[in-house]
Amino acid sequence: MLGTVGKAAFIVYAACWAAGIVVVWDGTNEWTGNLQAGEAEVDDALIQTIRGLLEDPDRDMRALGLQQIREEVPGRAATERFAAMLPELPPEVQVGLLEALGDRGDPAARPAVLKMVSHNQEAVRAAAIKALGTLGSLDDVPLLAEKAEAGSPQEKQAAFHALRRLPADQVNSVLVKLLKEGSPARRAVLLSVLAARNARQVMSEILPFSLDEDPAVRSAAIGALRQLADQSHTPALVEALCQARNAEERWQAELALLSLASRFREQCTPALLAGLAKADAENRQALLRVVARAGGQKTIPTLLAHLEDPAEAVRDEAVRMLCALKDGAVVEHLERLAQSGSLRHQILAERALIRLSGKPADRLRSLEAKARQIFGQSPQTNLSAPEPKKPLKLAPIQILLPAPAFRGTPVPLKEPNVEKPLGKPRPPFLAPEGTRNLALGKPVRASDPAPSAGELDYVTDGQKEASDFALLELRPGSEWVQIDLGHRATVYAILIWHNHAEARVYRDVIVQISDDPDFLVYETIFNNDHDNTSGLGVGQDKGYVETSEGKLIDARGLQGRYVRLWSRGNHIDDKNHYTEVEVFGTVP
Repeated sequence: MLGTVGKAAFIVYAACWAAGIVVVWDGTNEWTGNLQAGEAEVDDALIQTIRGLLEDPDRDMRALGLQQIREEVPGRAATERFAAMLPELPPEVQVGLLEALGDRGDPAARPAVLKMVSHNQEAVRAAAIKALGTLGSLDDVPLLAEKAEAGSPQEKQAAFHALRRLPADQVNSVLVKLLKEGSPARRAVLLSVLAARNARQVMSEILPFSLDEDPAVRSAAIGALRQLADQSHTPALVEALCQARNAEERWQAELALLSLASRFREQCTPALLAGLAKADAENRQALLRVVARAGGQKTIPTLLAHLEDPAEAVRDEAVRMLCALKDGAVVEHLERLAQSGSLRHQILAERALIRLSGKPADRLRSLEAKARQIFGQSPQTNLSAPEPKKPLKLAPIQILLPAPAFRGTPVPLKEPNVEKPLGKPRPPFLAPEGTRNLALGKPVRASDPAPSAGELDYVTDGQKEASDFALLELRPGSEWVQIDLGHRATVYAILIWHNHAEARVYRDVIVQISDDPDFLVYETIFNNDHDNTSGLGVGQDKGYVETSEGKLIDARGLQGRYVRLWSRGNHIDDKNHYTEVEVFGTVP
């Protein structure tokens, strides 16, 4: 007896042979074939056989029919016959056929596909719109732009995909024309489309929108510049930073400049220095971080000059950046800072000197104890959660997990202090109702001023899937990332994904909470540095194997604004990675 696939194989093989097509079935759902005589004419019996497969109630049979349409029956005439079936099929099959026609890539299907854009079923409309990405023409750009702006969620996504892929000549020119004429919502969408199309040739048209009156347009333009700009656009991005109207816009502009500095390094420095001369105190802090990212001979002199800045916050940032450099040339300057009149600067300098020169930690411990005495008495630095006035109603926090990148969780046998994997899904974590991920989209800093790969916002962008393209990589050694929640919050849980593409064990994972950006006073909620290699104290927690579930850490309702996460490489290599960090809590 033939099974479903075997039955389909027999039907298609017989019909194709009668029509002059050689097909080979390898026992799976994969077929190969060609026209025996190289002709594009198709026998009506073959078309009807494939239609019969599409109308079959069995999903596997329909999939085989769709594969024939994608790959095995060439020619314009066949395309037109297949496209003509669209109005007569049920919606589920229409969606599949539209996808197959899109994959087929023959523009002969375009008229029939355009008619399906007005279908009464959203899924069918979205499939038709998406298919126009390979079948459409220049004339379809306005329609796709309209759908990308004002369609349903599925239609918007499909239209964006189609506009990104549309191969017609002059598409970017039409998009720019629509960009100038459109509403703010449309301008924001089209700027993102141009970035996705890698439309560097229209950069001069994109630049003015970074100063647009509409915040969504400004954000989209800065996002496009982040992807498309080169060193010649550094002045424009510095101007966008200086003209930012709120903290979120300033963060986006800083990210764009950091990305530019990662790619072009010292070529960006002249424009950055010119910007420092005219920027306000808040923007000078951001520009100092970008100067440190760019590196080069002017980095240390620039940071030293701003130790005399009239704004205390800028002086503090210059110290932080000097302390972040792994350059022996800064040691003498750090030694002077360690004797300065600022307790903050002394502590930061001592920490850096220990890392750079191996200086004993005795004085640092004394200074940190002094900081705890001074700052630990303030209500703003008391990290313990206040007693609730009434019992809180608890509910499981909502966690959306990425897809597993591997099967099983093998424990590296030579790695000490590693807990045995649970072997089953993690139980729900209960927290007060209203608890949410406070870290999403929040600014991130790192101890490494110039990460080896990735960008800082990868840590809080919501992208958790295992991918080299969504991974922040810091230099070897004990390094940290730090999330600014924006406000003092009550934190109940922290969920960390390092690089979960394989079963790695990250070393010296330490998680701290503080109200101070330099962690002069802090609370440690997790520490698996069992031998104190990182110098932050002997940890009592176990190491663990990275999986798609991430590591969930109970924060015990501590309060603070900043979360700092340390690591010191992993058992495979000495690199420090972060895919995503979520901080679950509430803000008063």
